[in-house]
Amino acid sequence: MVDTSKDEIEKLQKLRTELESRLAVIEDEQQTVEENIKVLREKAAIRELEKTMRAKQDALASLRIEKKELEDTLKAPNKLSISEAIQKTKAEIENTKNAPETEKEEHPRVIWKKDEQTPEDKETAESDEAPEEKEKKKKLKFF
Repeated sequence: MVDTSKDEIEKLQKLRTELESRLAVIEDEQQTVEENIKVLREKAAIRELEKTMRAKQDALASLRIEKKELEDTLKAPNKLSISEAIQKTKAEIENTKNAPETEKEEHPRVIWKKDEQTPEDKETAESDEAPEEKEKKKKLKFF
């Protein structure tokens, strides 16, 4: 009986060792799968962020295009307002022609072009010039 019990104990110890090694393999595999899951979750989160980012970039690009179009329409001269201004000016001219001399009032109309300087701008530009340059201009005007 001692032999059978020794044999049985050896068999049980071998079985135990084998089960422990299988368990260790399973635990290693479980740990590897959990790490892979973490990596896949990170990749999925990154993919979602990229998708959201692309959507935001597309929305931003659309807004920039709309802004540019609106700026372009505001920069372009409004043809309707120009024609209205011409008609208004013509009406004012006819009114002054048809009005008696006593009713006519002089209203000087000053229209400045974009690149033209106002008299004040010219004065400040002249005062900024060096005295030698002023002298040269005076000489040139004289001749």
